Amino acid sequence: MTETTAITVIEREEGPAFSLQKHEGNQRVNPAQAYLATLQSTMSRKSMASKLNVFAAWAGYTSLVDCAWGAMRPEHILAFMTGLEANGRKASTTNCYLAALKGVAKTAWLAEAMTHENYLRINAIKGRKYYRLPSGRSITPEESRALLENCDTTDIHGCRDRLMIALMLGCGLRRAEVTEIRWENFSQENQSFTLIGKGNKERRVFLPDAVLPLLNTWINTYRGTEPGRLFGRLYKNGRLDLTHPIDPSTVGRITAKRMQDACQISASAHDLRRTFATRLLNKNVDIVTVKNMMGHANIATTSMYDRRDEKPMQDAAKDFEM
Repeated sequence: MTETTAITVIEREEGPAFSLQKHEGNQRVNPAQAYLATLQSTMSRKSMASKLNVFAAWAGYTSLVDCAWGAMRPEHILAFMTGLEANGRKASTTNCYLAALKGVAKTAWLAEAMTHENYLRINAIKGRKYYRLPSGRSITPEESRALLENCDTTDIHGCRDRLMIALMLGCGLRRAEVTEIRWENFSQENQSFTLIGKGNKERRVFLPDAVLPLLNTWINTYRGTEPGRLFGRLYKNGRLDLTHPIDPSTVGRITAKRMQDACQISASAHDLRRTFATRLLNKNVDIVTVKNMMGHANIATTSMYDRRDEKPMQDAAKDFEM
């Protein structure tokens, strides 16, 4: 079921929930498109655009392009959020929609397409409070070895997959970051890549000794040393096209399939990032260092990646005296 069909059961009157005729402000600027332009990553723009299209469809419009964003009111947003929850959406998802709509409201206000009063009322809407146990998992050393061994480096697809997985597992890279690595940003001197990560933050990623041979095999056997992306679009016949980037979703599908083939378990590309953080913390690496290695803005985010064994809690509960 798509996002649009999942929320169309929300009851409201026929026709648009709000219309262009209800507002006489500036209609030359589309606040949704202007808001999306402020987002710094392609993935963020794609994700938020999808959410704004869902809201526009709920409001009775074709898409975010023709939606009368300047006429949006807090009661519309609250009704939409209630509908999301009634259809089983998580609080985190509802809050993400709210963030997108607040961003559009601010852009509409700045463009003088929304009154100051309505912008303040929308901005005052609070997100849903919630807490859930951390999702995802950290894979075991046995699983990670099997995962890497599942990729045959004598084949161009296997060599690429093994290096991509090793970069996520051994360096904590996000799948989108893997697709943006450029060969000219590799430092032979300190064996590291410089990259721009989430939030437009630049950081240096140092490669473990185990990753370097995989990188050398990929460069010397298949890719070559010309400037450009480390990975490109790889066709079934083995042709490598460095002018077109590999899609982050493709990295995710490759990881999931390799994990299923190697260990018969479900694991995501982000689980490799969780594994990276967990193993560093298990080695008593300073959490500030882990934060910097992962490209996080704060330690609270890093702590959410900790998947260390729950055995200490189990032991404490077992030995508790009533």
